[in-house]
Amino acid sequence: MSRRYIQIVSILFLGIAAGFLGGYLFKQSSKLKEVNKIVTPPKNATMNSKHQKTIEEKSKIFKKDVLASITKSDNGSSLKNEETISKNIEKKSSIKKWITEYIITPYFIEDLVEFILNNYQLPGSAQNPTNKPKLTISLRALNARYGMELVGFKIEAPSLEKARKKILQKIMDPDLLKTQYDYFIEMFINELIESAQETVKVFREDDKIVERQLTKEQIKTLLILVSDYVDDLSKVLTTISEDSHLLTKLDNYLKEEAKSMHYNFILNQITNNYKMEMEKLNGNTSDKVGRERILAELKKKRELALKNYEISIKRRERLRTKIIDIIRKKNPGLSFNSSEILYICEWVHRRIVEGQSLDKIKQIATIFNLAAEQMRQRAIEL
Repeated sequence: MSRRYIQIVSILFLGIAAGFLGGYLFKQSSKLKEVNKIVTPPKNATMNSKHQKTIEEKSKIFKKDVLASITKSDNGSSLKNEETISKNIEKKSSIKKWITEYIITPYFIEDLVEFILNNYQLPGSAQNPTNKPKLTISLRALNARYGMELVGFKIEAPSLEKARKKILQKIMDPDLLKTQYDYFIEMFINELIESAQETVKVFREDDKIVERQLTKEQIKTLLILVSDYVDDLSKVLTTISEDSHLLTKLDNYLKEEAKSMHYNFILNQITNNYKMEMEKLNGNTSDKVGRERILAELKKKRELALKNYEISIKRRERLRTKIIDIIRKKNPGLSFNSSEILYICEWVHRRIVEGQSLDKIKQIATIFNLAAEQMRQRAIEL
């Protein structure tokens, strides 16, 4: 048998084998497609577990078309001129990027609701022995949780500080904030009511621990308290945004506070040195005259540092009182304590230093006012 003949037979054999193998793989591929059709659930299939369903529902935060409201003019008709269309496309793109790439996760609302409920203290409860309900939230606590720890936010950044700046930059955009408000406010109120209905508070009765669920009236009170807080926050922000002189006073206050801290540091240093020299004098009498001279000089320095510190403290407190009085006079009935008012002022001052405007602060205050009204209305409807 010739060598050429053997080669031809081998090629034919391999061709037949390849044909059978290809047919077999084609059949298996068809079967796999059929299996996938059976196994893969439809996109709108209901999840089995309660937890999965909750996550699925809350993930709609990212699915709702929040852009629809800016694709039409005020009367609902399509936008007409090209310039307006171009501006709206640019705005839509900015909003879409913010929603898809930045910030709010489905857990932000849940965490905020939980935070509020944990700080809602019923009268006579273990945390509140008084006869009045309390809501112990503050901008300082909220800023620490959501501004510093970034709970419930998601953003890509090389560091926590840069992530914080990016988030704050977006939140300080009134248009984007209003878009988010329009979408989240109902979700937040509903979540607050539903979670409140399942919340249990602890009471002490005759040395016994008693647990009770919130009543409808207590939930209504909670909504009113949250509404009052947001409304007061709106009032303070509005007052600051309408009075540039108030920011000047605040700037002077912060400078005086920095001075008082500096003088206090110097005073502590001199006091410590004075104590050390006294110990040396008591332990060694060989250079008594020299030690006494050093002590006399330190005493003069200490008196001067103490005087500077006291003057600075008085100036600081005078400015602090003036700032708080201005805000209280313009907002009679404000429930915030002095510390909360001052912290809000300092928060605004930081935003202005970072390049934000008083007009933006005012627009944000308006959004908070809308939120307060909406929550109060829901409380009435309960």
